Amino acid sequence: MRVSVDINLQHIINAISQMSLDELEKIKDKIIEREVYFKKFKKDNIEDIVADFQQEGYSKEFLSELENGLKKSSVYNED
Repeated sequence: MRVSVDINLQHIINAISQMSLDELEKIKDKIIEREVYFKKFKKDNIEDIVADFQQEGYSKEFLSELENGLKKSSVYNED
């Protein structure tokens, strides 16, 4: 069984601020053990994404909206 809980950043920061150094070390070790690394998202080329959707038979109108949306998205506009 899996349970998920939505928590915001402030709740995470509050919880971390109440932890001991030993507890923080245990969390760090678990992150490393589970290979949860904070890597920058590797994004595909927008043209390749649109081409994939085109191969699936999506309309030109949809493809145009998809391309424009991706170009404006925060993922493709971050440094």
